[in-house]
Order: sequence, then C-alpha cells, then structure tokens
Amino acid sequence: MFSGIASTCVNAMENSSSKVPAPSINDFIESMTRYHPYVLAINEGNYQAAAELEIARSNFDPFIEQKTKSRVSGYYDGTNLTQRFTNPVEDYNANVFTEYRIAGGDFPAYEGDYDTLSAGEASIGVAMSLLQNREIDKRRTELRNAGLATAQWEAQATSMINSFIYKGVNEYISWYESALQIKAVQNLLETAQEREKALSTRVEKGDLADIVLVEFQANLMQQRLLLAELTQKRDSHAQMLSFYWRSPQGDMLSFNADTPPNNIEWPFWVGDAQLIALRKALKQHPELDVLQLEQRVVQNKTALANNALLPKLDLQASIARDVGAGSETLEGTETKLGLSFSYPLGNRKAKAERSQLLSKQRELGHKFTSIQQSITQRFEQAYVFWTQAKDIAELQSQNASLARRLSQVERTRFDAGDSDMFVLNARVQNEIKAQIKEIKAKVDLLKAELMLYKEAAMLYDMR
Repeated sequence: MFSGIASTCVNAMENSSSKVPAPSINDFIESMTRYHPYVLAINEGNYQAAAELEIARSNFDPFIEQKTKSRVSGYYDGTNLTQRFTNPVEDYNANVFTEYRIAGGDFPAYEGDYDTLSAGEASIGVAMSLLQNREIDKRRTELRNAGLATAQWEAQATSMINSFIYKGVNEYISWYESALQIKAVQNLLETAQEREKALSTRVEKGDLADIVLVEFQANLMQQRLLLAELTQKRDSHAQMLSFYWRSPQGDMLSFNADTPPNNIEWPFWVGDAQLIALRKALKQHPELDVLQLEQRVVQNKTALANNALLPKLDLQASIARDVGAGSETLEGTETKLGLSFSYPLGNRKAKAERSQLLSKQRELGHKFTSIQQSITQRFEQAYVFWTQAKDIAELQSQNASLARRLSQVERTRFDAGDSDMFVLNARVQNEIKAQIKEIKAKVDLLKAELMLYKEAAMLYDMR
C-alpha cells in the first residue's frame, strides 16, 4: 500500500536530503512502549499490584513465637518458657502448630498448667473452623481479591497503553500525510519552474504576451503558498511527535525529519483474517476484563458476607507428652479437644453488607452489558468508516490519475497554441488538489485501520 503511495506521490523521495531519518512505525512504537515515562509509570503500577499480592500471601506465612514467664520475687519462684511454631493452612481456616514448654521452680496450685517434667513438654495440634470461616474467611478473601486486582490492573494498563499508542501513531501518520503532500507539491513545483523558464524565453522572443507569464507566475505563487502551509502543518505534527519518540534514556528526541521513509512498515493493515481476529478480540476487551474481575471481587465479598451469617464453631485438638523426671501427674500422653461456639443475635451488619453487595453485583451486571454493547457499536462504526475509506481511496486514486492526464493533455494543447493559460492553470490546480486528496484518502484509510485495532484494544497487549 505504502509503496504505491510513495511511487505515486513521492517519485523523487530517494533523491531528497533529510535532517534525520524518520523511524518506521514499529520502531516508533517500540520507543514509546519501552522508554516513554508514561508507560514506565504504568509498569510500576504492575509491580505494585504484584507486591500487594505478596502482602496478601504473607497472611499464610508460618511464624514462631516465644513466651517466658518468671516470678522474680515472692514465695514461688517458678519460671516457664513456651515456644510455638504455627503454620497457617488455607483450607478450613486451619492452623497446624507444634509447641515446646519447659518449666523450673515451684508454681502455686492455680498455675499448675505451667509445670512440666524436667525435660519439658512437646505437643502438636491443629485448630480449624467448622462453620463460620470454614469455606472462606477474611485472609482467603484478601488473597483472592489481591490476585484479581493484579489481573485487573494488567487489563487497565493494556487499555491505557492502547490509547497512548493510538495517539502517538495517529500523530505519526498525520505527519506522514503532510510530508507526502509536500513531496507531491514539490515535484509539481519543480516541473512548473522549468516551464516558467521556457515561458520567459518565449516572452523575451515575443512569441507570448507578457500577461501570460504573469498569470503563470501567479499560479506558481499559489503553489508556493500551499507548500508553505503544508510545511507548517508537517512541522507542527513533528513537534508533537517529539513527545512520543524517546531515547533509551527516556529523553525526548527531536522529530525533525523532512522526508518520510519509503516504507513505514505499517503493522495494522486489515484483511479478512484480521477482521475475524479483531472481532474475536472484542470478547476479551480489557474494559470487559476489568468489569468481569470486579464482579468476581464482589462475589468473593458477598461470599464473605454470607459466611458472617453462620454460627462460629471452632475446633482445636492437640497431643502432648512430657519427658524427664518430676511429678507422676505429668507423665504419659495427654490429648486435648476443645470446641468454641458463638453467634451474634440479630447480625444486622452482616445482613446489610450482603444486601449491599448483592445490589453491587446487579449494578456491575448492567454496566457490563452496557459497555459490551458500546464496544461492539464503536467497532462496527469503525468498520463502516473503514469500508467507506477503502472506496474513497480507490476513487481518489482514479480521480488523481484523470487529473494528471488532463493536465498533461492541456500542456500539450497549450504548447501547440490550442489552449490558453487560464485553462492550463485550472488543470494544474486540479491536478494538485487531486494528488493532495489522493494522499489524504490513503492516509485516512490507515487511520481507519488504526481505529479498528484501537477499538479492539489490539494495538498492544500486556495481559
């Protein structure tokens, strides 16, 4: 496609000098996504989301604790040391623990539980929930939602980077359009200037009236004014592009290329296979992913609210054995089993939270349907624009070809004395306008293809 534009509109491009070679689209996008501070800031958000997930996982890290109790004065001089290793387990809100206790000295009768044989007491046990917190609890909910938040941020980041790339590439092809139009006008100007010399010679010889040359020069001035306007437009886009084009150090690079590349390596062309892939991508659109993940977060919170309505029934079981010399009452293996039960009467808070979360689920369901339809509508609108842009580009190419032929015929007629300068100038102006429109139509087709990829969020995917 672009080689056709270049051959049609930029025949002398390779002979032109430029300040700095313009990057291809792929190089331009790589610069944006790898070095631009906006994208780097988004990447930092990913690291932060991953850190939040690790923080949630830390709730299930094993830990060691030690307690020492000693009387430093009084009749009794008992000292007790307890060390416990606890390993949280996600299932059943359980904790598996091992404990070692050792005591020395004398204890009062009401503190007999502290006493051990001379080598201490070793025990192992488990604590778990049987009703409330059995299937889900606050720690597990935080862990699940932290994982969802990480995926949610990745989807949001994909959406933000897609929009950012769209703005940068759209600016690039606007610059590209102006640069191609400048080359087209420059080529026509070069031909016109040669013709001006020939006309001047004929006027000097008396073959033509002086007014003919003046009229031709007036037309030439219009072309120069058009070239100046296009140059201003190109340079304005180039100035904007310096914000997007970055060095590996993240510094803005001056986008001062005068000449577009022969091949911009357009990566967003559209054919039947691409359309199928783009339509399929609508179902995994990051905006939908964000809402679906938010729905799962609310579902987890709703399950936690339902959990709060259950009675609390916790079980703790342990086996302990003392080793060494001491009281016979401490010898042998000791097995303990404990149950604790509680239930708040009324439980209005949990009921209200559940009702609120159920309403939130319905709200997100309605939003999902609305956004899904909006995404589809935007894509179909972009599709219609793309199909029309293809037709217009083809028609403008035909129009430009006809305008060139008419201009060439009129020049031949003028040289033969069968036409006047007024008609010739009109043909030349039409030729310029037709070439400008041809370039615009072809670049509009690129913009239409870019829009299809944008609406499908397929410019960049970091999920």
